[in-house]
Amino acid sequence: MKTYSSIVQGRLIGGCMEVLEMLKGIDYWPDLEVWQDSILFFETSEDMPKPEYIRWWLRSYAALGILQIAKGIIFGRPYDNRYTEQYEIELLKVLDEEDLSDLPVITRMDFGHTCPTFTIPYGRLAEINCIDKTFSILESGVS
Repeated sequence: MKTYSSIVQGRLIGGCMEVLEMLKGIDYWPDLEVWQDSILFFETSEDMPKPEYIRWWLRSYAALGILQIAKGIIFGRPYDNRYTEQYEIELLKVLDEEDLSDLPVITRMDFGHTCPTFTIPYGRLAEINCIDKTFSILESGVS
């Protein structure tokens, strides 16, 4: 098992992967600079897309240059834990293809279309601490 000795901070940006796919190419899709130094958060809907879709969607993020400028990724646990391991395999496959195997990643988090769930405050500063194996939201979710 690979261990990491980094602590990264970034603004939270992401959401439900199926919805994000619908936004690509329209005015609501964020400019590349918005993704710079971010912590990406991804989750899937209760429809639980097949694992190969995760691979294709993540490859799209790589093609857009987003994976290369992010500080880390958090990935929500799928509903009923269906495809949990398969989604992780696809995520790691793409990171390996893109030579991003050192990018801090946390999977099986309880946010999005799962139960129990917590809310991700979009745009707020967060931290992945690979030394202590923690994730922290550093700013209040409301102003």
